[in-house]
Amino acid sequence: MLLCLGAVAVGFLYYDRATKPDLSTPEHVTRKYLEAYLIDRDELKASKYRCSDASALDEIRALRADIDDRQRRFGATYSFSVDRVNEISKAGDEARMAVDLILSMVSEGQSIREVEHWEVTARNENGWRVCGAHETD
Repeated sequence: MLLCLGAVAVGFLYYDRATKPDLSTPEHVTRKYLEAYLIDRDELKASKYRCSDASALDEIRALRADIDDRQRRFGATYSFSVDRVNEISKAGDEARMAVDLILSMVSEGQSIREVEHWEVTARNENGWRVCGAHETD
């Protein structure tokens, strides 16, 4: 009986560690948030990397909504990739990252690739989390 209980406890700890997101660095969290939100379109997964106050993420939400709308209206296929994530400043529990998002589109056999430059802010809230994002050019 004790052996079974021990195995269950070890299994639970292993599962908890395996499914807990890595919030150790602002760069890593930024990349994982963008991948979950823009590429995987997984709201639940993205929420694990997002600040409690996500009001400053309106621009990135608008970008995704715009792309979704274009796909529906024009039948084009869009995809995102996260190219560069570099920390540009860090002071205490606040960090800013420069991010290059690659937006690729295929329409009528034509392939188009566009690079968008973004600045993402993160805050350490018991682990780093993405709090804001805006396009820089």
